[in-house]
Amino acid sequence: MFSTKPSGRKSPSKKKTSIEDKKMTLQNRITVKINGCLSDVREGRSKGKSLDSPEVCEPLRELANEIGFIMSQELKLSEKFELGDKLCTDVLKEETLVDDMIDFCLQNINKLSPISSEEEVTWTFFMNGTIFSSDLSRKLSKSKLLEYGKDILEATHDSYMYVNGKSTIHGSILELIAATTHNMCTFCDVTSDVRAAGYLPVYLKYLESDIVKNDLLVRVPILAAASDIMNEHDASMAGSRDDVEYMICGIEEAIRCVSGQYDGWFAFELAKIIGNLAIFDSNKKLLVEYGVLEPLIKLAQQSEEIEQITAAKVLAHLAFDDDNKKTFVSDTQTDVVTTLFDLARSSRYPDVRESAKGVLWTLSEQLHSSTKYADLVQELFGKKTKGHVMISYSREQRPLLLRIKQAITEAGFSVWMDIEQMRENVYDRMAEAIQEASVVLISMSYSYQRSEYCRREAAYASSLKRARIPLLVDPGYTAEGWLALMTAGDYHYDFVRKPFETKIVELIKELERRCVKSQGDTTDGIIKQEVSPQQSSQAVSSHGLPSYNVPSAHGQIHSSPPPTHTEESAQSKKHSKRWKKFSKLNQEEFMVWLEKQNLPRDIFESYRAKDIVFFAQMKEESPDNYYRHVMKLSKTKNKVEAFKMAADFTKSLEHLKITKEES
Repeated sequence: MFSTKPSGRKSPSKKKTSIEDKKMTLQNRITVKINGCLSDVREGRSKGKSLDSPEVCEPLRELANEIGFIMSQELKLSEKFELGDKLCTDVLKEETLVDDMIDFCLQNINKLSPISSEEEVTWTFFMNGTIFSSDLSRKLSKSKLLEYGKDILEATHDSYMYVNGKSTIHGSILELIAATTHNMCTFCDVTSDVRAAGYLPVYLKYLESDIVKNDLLVRVPILAAASDIMNEHDASMAGSRDDVEYMICGIEEAIRCVSGQYDGWFAFELAKIIGNLAIFDSNKKLLVEYGVLEPLIKLAQQSEEIEQITAAKVLAHLAFDDDNKKTFVSDTQTDVVTTLFDLARSSRYPDVRESAKGVLWTLSEQLHSSTKYADLVQELFGKKTKGHVMISYSREQRPLLLRIKQAITEAGFSVWMDIEQMRENVYDRMAEAIQEASVVLISMSYSYQRSEYCRREAAYASSLKRARIPLLVDPGYTAEGWLALMTAGDYHYDFVRKPFETKIVELIKELERRCVKSQGDTTDGIIKQEVSPQQSSQAVSSHGLPSYNVPSAHGQIHSSPPPTHTEESAQSKKHSKRWKKFSKLNQEEFMVWLEKQNLPRDIFESYRAKDIVFFAQMKEESPDNYYRHVMKLSKTKNKVEAFKMAADFTKSLEHLKITKEES
């Protein structure tokens, strides 16, 4: 925010020149004016005059106003910032002028409020100068002026008196100091310094009082300054409907105005205040209901980088609300999504393109479900490529992933899935599988997140920018840590809470958008692999993770020495035949077996014979994981009863065979 009070100096007559010549003439005229003011200040100071003397104060007042006047000129924002920074640099080079201005203010530290008109001049310069000069903002933030300004606001608040409903003190000093800290936070990142100086409680005190209740021109600058230094740990803060409507009006008026400003505010600056309020979840839906989308879209369609990036960032905050997501996608009047796609594809500025893509990622679930935008998502985020579909998974979810593999293979895609555990050249084969993939399916689970091998696999796929599709496959898992961060914003295909038949159709449609179907034999994917019945139910890692490493109840890895290849083959031959036969028991035969083993029917009647085989396999491959699960079978809090139940069940696993009579 800035103050504009043009001086009375005569301006050169206008000439009919080209646009660029006009701009050059205008910039030269402003430069001449400000250099003239600076020369007058220098002359007065050379005569030993103080800052509050007319010889110095008047040209200083003119200097402050002329710097603010830059923003009302018919120049591009980028041109204004460049010119203002250059001229403020000249002021900072003027010996000790700025330091003396700071010291001049601090001389009144014991008086505080009301401040003199001469001190107001220095605060006007600080307010306007901090728009352009990061060096000035940093100098102020490291001085005692910040704390002094906060003390002035406190004293002014305490000295307010009302006569017939009107205050006896003009609100200009509130606006000056609030606008100065707002500019410092907006145009130079010194937010932590302003917050540390203690401004937030003072600003909140004003916003909660009647002092600025009916004065938008004072309240909005204070709201802006407070919103700059609020964070998510503070109490939630929302502007009133009047405040937001003022900002909406201001954005639209500033866009229409040739100077790009309204009441001293830039359109992007007012949008940034809305963005600050939108950080708080409780405000997101409310702001959209107040009507902020239309002016934000208008701002996003402007040509300046700062306008586009601000609009995109505010939309990003608002998009983290489920109701707002639906509004974004369904709103045909403002057409939010189309504008975001235009920015993501066509903006001249890389940061804007990335920011717009980020918002679209946040909306991915709604966009994937939309017939209008599904193809646009594919066009933006990845073209159809030739290569296999790689399934990256942890062995505990293997049965479900085998079903998924079979379905997408039958749909005509080549699928790479490590069914036989990789023993030799593990990383070479893993790297090759990822390098040749068009799409990598990430099977989201607790064990996947805890696995170092899975993390390496996912990270390598990400580094190669392979298309990634997360699958929810673990009923008890909520994404966190590195896996949550990596897949944030991705559309997750939920095979846990949604019917398999529904989600597999959706997944295949997504694969059809992303990759080319195989032209040859697709039964076993890229690597020919025969799946035996024993393998089909055995839990094996997708990435060479030894099958004897599994997460414990607390996510720690417990290891036991791996069996040798000879021992493993012997065990397989010993068990596979009878396990296979046992798994084919019908329910009546299974109940007979339960009775012979003295296992409680009320607990096990919901199980199948093949489920008991799975427990037997788990017991041999991963004892720690097995005992963690089996202790919960009895569903009792009595540890002794649970232990007895676990012992009986474990003993019964030695008798997974069928007599001739039973068969």
